[in-house]
Amino acid sequence: MPREITHHAAIVEAVSNSGLISELVETHEGHLKNELDLELIVYGRDYAGKKVGPYARLFVYDPGEEIIHQGNRRRNAFFILVDGRLDVYVNGVHKGEIESQNSFGEMSLLSGQPSNATVAVSTGAEARILEIQRPALRLLRRFKKFGDRLQEDYHRHGLNRTLLEVQQATNNAFSSELLNDFTEATEFAVYGKGHVLVQQGEPIDKLIFINRGWTRRVRDLGSDVTKIRRLAATPIVADIVIDPDVGLDFLGAGNWLGLEAISSDDEFRWKYTATIMARTEVLEIGISHLRSNPALLEMMLNCFPQFSAVDDKPPEPPSDKRSVEAAAKEITTGIVDGTNLLVMDMDLCIRCGNCSLACHKVHGQSRLLRHGIHVARPVKPNGRSIQHVLMPSVCLHCQDAECLTGCPTGAIARFSEGQIDIDRKTCIGCGDCATQCPYNAISMVPRKSTEAPPLGLGGALKNWLNLAPQAPPPSVTATEDLLAVKCNLCENTSLNPKGAKKPAYSCQENCPTGALVRVNPREYFSEAKNAIGIVFKDRTHAIGRNIHKRDIPARIFHIAGVLAIIAITSAVLWAARRYTLDGHLHGTWLTVRWITGLLGLGSIAVVITYPARKQIYTRRAGPLRYWKLAHVYLGLIAGIVLLLHGGRDSGGLVTSLLMVSFDLVIVSGLFGISCYFIVPRIMTSIEGDPLLIEDLRARREELRETLSLIDTSDRQLRHLIKDKMRKRFFSFRYLLRQYVRREDLTRMLAEAREEFREEAEALSDSKARRSLMEAVETTATLRRVDSLIYLHQLLKLWLAPHVVSASIMLALLMVHITQVVLFTVR
Repeated sequence: MPREITHHAAIVEAVSNSGLISELVETHEGHLKNELDLELIVYGRDYAGKKVGPYARLFVYDPGEEIIHQGNRRRNAFFILVDGRLDVYVNGVHKGEIESQNSFGEMSLLSGQPSNATVAVSTGAEARILEIQRPALRLLRRFKKFGDRLQEDYHRHGLNRTLLEVQQATNNAFSSELLNDFTEATEFAVYGKGHVLVQQGEPIDKLIFINRGWTRRVRDLGSDVTKIRRLAATPIVADIVIDPDVGLDFLGAGNWLGLEAISSDDEFRWKYTATIMARTEVLEIGISHLRSNPALLEMMLNCFPQFSAVDDKPPEPPSDKRSVEAAAKEITTGIVDGTNLLVMDMDLCIRCGNCSLACHKVHGQSRLLRHGIHVARPVKPNGRSIQHVLMPSVCLHCQDAECLTGCPTGAIARFSEGQIDIDRKTCIGCGDCATQCPYNAISMVPRKSTEAPPLGLGGALKNWLNLAPQAPPPSVTATEDLLAVKCNLCENTSLNPKGAKKPAYSCQENCPTGALVRVNPREYFSEAKNAIGIVFKDRTHAIGRNIHKRDIPARIFHIAGVLAIIAITSAVLWAARRYTLDGHLHGTWLTVRWITGLLGLGSIAVVITYPARKQIYTRRAGPLRYWKLAHVYLGLIAGIVLLLHGGRDSGGLVTSLLMVSFDLVIVSGLFGISCYFIVPRIMTSIEGDPLLIEDLRARREELRETLSLIDTSDRQLRHLIKDKMRKRFFSFRYLLRQYVRREDLTRMLAEAREEFREEAEALSDSKARRSLMEAVETTATLRRVDSLIYLHQLLKLWLAPHVVSASIMLALLMVHITQVVLFTVR
């Protein structure tokens, strides 16, 4: 274990001898030039009564002791070697040394990647090392020596890392001599969004290898650079794919641009324009340098075309514009670069809110907001089916996370498993991380939250049977003693105890339909995955099973459920025909009626465990979606078996009421399942961006208020609005049109305006004409909002009859069982 030196004078001396950050202790006329920065980094400072810093710690490592181990993540720090010497090992092989006054570990910190080498103290002497916390980077970058060195190190490290990956991708095809030649010919560059990488028609004078990031290739668009940059910054690219002759595609990591130019000595020109879509790292290799080295050129011709299949030819006109629009939105919004993305399939989402409630139960505050980025993507290219996907406002655990850059205490950091989390002990509630996050995934809540008193047995039972929706938590009004919270993948909770083989997420575990799943976005979004080079696809990995594409356990449940229903029904019918319902089986006391009764009772006993499972949030109990499937199929089995159990004679009054109540349970349940299957699909096809019912109700009130403020002083206008417009748009027929035609709102409003255009032109007052058009648009929009609210209500309409009839059925069942037992005893 290293020894920490806590004496401030020794730390200041180490800073002075570090070389890299020695500017901190520079003086001018006997005074420290950067006294405030030095104080914060070495001593720390009080901020609103809370400690910020210090950012520098001094350690002494013994010979042979490891500082960094390959594959591990340093949570939030990098190092500067003050004196001593360090050895660098890659895969156990000695690769070099680090001399004093050099930094290391900062590239892993900045890139969010595990360390690609092991660093240990050389034998023979100990080493003094400064550990610098990440928040100090923002201060130290202002100093020229450190800023320039950091930039140089980043480019050098990026080049070496990319060359290593290229070497591995070519199965070590480079000899040491060729690798040196290749390194000398290569430049590492980083470009920002909107940069025009290559221009169509210009000579190809270099090869470009995309190591990280995304480019958009457009062919035959034109040579207006300003227009190209503007289009590059636009998430939706529908405007540039209207022309069937314009080629368009996207390329990610692992693709080469310009390889065709090295196949001969002829001059080649770019056949497309390539524009950077997000921060992108590339290697650039001069064509002239390659042609002067035949051995290197031959090796590249043999190996590099195998990197990818999509960069072999210029972009073609898209066969499906919807796939292009989806890919463009996934890339420009950055969701495709997340490491752990929460996806909601809105065609499966029943808007129950159980995901947010589960998050609240586990963490004390819900960290899942059901608003976010909406993507509509075809299930298959050129197919009719569209998948509506919502990425809610919850942490993506970004590869290059912006929220990490501003925290003054380093409370928010990337932890050992790769997830980004917040240490509540060191968070001072400044809110800097929340303002930096582009996805609104970090919330500020009171540090001391009020806990609800325990419910007790009676309260728990009442809560279990309560049909009212959960009340939303109160809004945060406090401005002091706040704490930043965000999704931490349920780490350090009872859902993920030590030794758990697979991670569990409360939101995903408690979704009753399987609408939520956590994925690696580059695996989930095939339109983006297909743009990544073949040899670089091993950078992507599945977080878990993509249940939206294939849910094998659910399929097993469906097959087993259908087969069980058929087998049990057939067996009961065969037995009833052979033995009759009350005939004894092979001389035993058992009859078909007894067997069907016991089987039905056992099925009901299992069915009623589903409501109990819905109350379990803080520990693992199996995904709720599988419990729901068991609930449905066992309920159907119980219904069929008990229907046969009753036979043709319904019995007395209690038995008749029992059968009626049981029929109501089955009918209401089947109606609910039908609603769950049909209603979300209708809803997603007409709502555009997904909206909560609270948003829809607020929007409805806004529209009603707008209608009430329209000036109807003109007599003719008032007559049109009252007698024609209201009857037209508030009719049941127009409401039904929303569900049948499912047209785009813009198109529907255009048709509504056209329908009343003649009446508007007949009005003599121009103000009245504008008022009529405003009233038409507002009323038509209001009807669309009403239709969505009715769908939300329909999803819950069946629940009360189902629960009430089930409660009555259970009570009557207990009476029936008592009667049967007493009759049997007598």
